[in-house]
Amino acid sequence: MVTEGMNTMMRHMALAVFLMGSVLAWADEESTVRITQSDGSVEIVKSGAQAGKPAKEGDLLERGDRLVAREKSAALLLWSNGSIVKVYPNTEIALAGVSFDLEKKMEKTLLDLDRGRIFVKAQVPEHLFCEFKVRAAGLDVRTQGAEFALAHDAEKKSVTAWSLTGRLVSDAGSERVRIDDGQQSAIRAGARPGPDDLKAMDDKTKQSLAKVSKDLGGSLLLEEGAGATGGKLVAKIGGVAARRGSTPFKVGFKALVKGGSGKLRSVTWDFGDGESASAKDVEHTFTQGLYVVILRVEDENGEKASAQTGISVEADCGC
Repeated sequence: MVTEGMNTMMRHMALAVFLMGSVLAWADEESTVRITQSDGSVEIVKSGAQAGKPAKEGDLLERGDRLVAREKSAALLLWSNGSIVKVYPNTEIALAGVSFDLEKKMEKTLLDLDRGRIFVKAQVPEHLFCEFKVRAAGLDVRTQGAEFALAHDAEKKSVTAWSLTGRLVSDAGSERVRIDDGQQSAIRAGARPGPDDLKAMDDKTKQSLAKVSKDLGGSLLLEEGAGATGGKLVAKIGGVAARRGSTPFKVGFKALVKGGSGKLRSVTWDFGDGESASAKDVEHTFTQGLYVVILRVEDENGEKASAQTGISVEADCGC
């Protein structure tokens, strides 16, 4: 059970990561993964070991470590760059690796879900990119940033995936399955998806996952709307459904502003490729490359604010 104290701590951690993203240019190393909650009988089995040891809050999970949650036990894992995984009872999961691609500014996580259920907040600050992959039942489910749940049915050799926010992608046979916000799918390795394998989540399931997400704290994937006037002028970039894509990649941007006088004198976008625009809502098409998009705003009193985000475009991002 997640305690109110843990809820508060996780919200503070998510906020701290968000604030870090607003002031740092780029990170240069991968996240550490730490156990922030361990209820009941949860064990860490070190790589190559035959037996496990009790998992404690604060323990680091290293490459090759396996986390085993018995009946009536659960755990929370926190990535230092912002991702969170909730491990449910009767679940066994291994950290296959976390790496950082400095050239692509991308953090890559690989987990092996041998059995059971997990809820994942795959998220990093706006100055990084994310590739979060979970292997189970002979296939993988990956995302560039999403909040989702996975259940591995070992007997049926299948995985059921639910996407609360963001897109999940999996290759089943020769077909690429895409699971978007509010959808769910049962996926089997080597099997072509049927017409009923991808469908909308029912309201009860969606509400249940939304409660789990809220209990785990703030999200870096949900944008805030425009705020009230008064106080310091603050700008944020919204409207971006995905920050990675295949070339040519069209992206929509929104200027989200709060504070200041409430009336803007100017809004300017620099797309990092020599192109610019001057409107609150804009679209831009990027070719292959890595770009830093900068938003600059000025209100009628001359107060200025700015924000930035990264866009990555590949020949085929697999997303």
